[in-house]
Amino acid sequence: MKNALLLLFLFVLSACVWPRSSQQDPGSEAPDESPGTGWTHFDDYARLLAQPPDNELLMPVRGVRVRQVTDTFMAPRPGGRLHEGQDIFAPRGTPIYSATEGLVIRMGYGQLGGLYVMVLGPGGRRYYYAHLDQHADGLQVGDRVTPQTLLGYVGNTGNARTTPPHLHFGVYGSWWRSDERVVNPLPLLVNRSWQTLEALEENTSNP
Repeated sequence: MKNALLLLFLFVLSACVWPRSSQQDPGSEAPDESPGTGWTHFDDYARLLAQPPDNELLMPVRGVRVRQVTDTFMAPRPGGRLHEGQDIFAPRGTPIYSATEGLVIRMGYGQLGGLYVMVLGPGGRRYYYAHLDQHADGLQVGDRVTPQTLLGYVGNTGNARTTPPHLHFGVYGSWWRSDERVVNPLPLLVNRSWQTLEALEENTSNP
């Protein structure tokens, strides 16, 4: 009965919040240029909402260690804003991987975030990857992702164009759990074995 009610709720919800071609990235006043590719993974969506949120997030920027990230969460920003995430600096073009499993729910270009990807993860948390130099080839709204999924590459698009290239990584709570607060990613981040992903990249590029 509970599963049936959940599916009915998701069906009604889809008319209101399903990914569309004109969305806004967090804190942006300008609509992005989302590809508008619809998705119908109701089973994946329901499964993610039913899971508890991740208590660990894998470092998304290749080659970076957690200790290299300076904590700037909620630091003041121009215009009276606060920094809703962490900046992870790396050379332009460094690969960015999903920190979790999930679904791509939005991607495009925002005034502040520049090129970005938004991933829905377990428990309904949303993971925001911004200032990308470019998206990964073929990535679309509705794609399933894992921590081995390439999302894009480090850049400084949007309002970061005067700063060194970096990933802005933001974590937002779940409306499903009535907890839409901004979450500090840094205490959740853990190092990962980049040798494993490098081997995967080699196998992908040399079939």
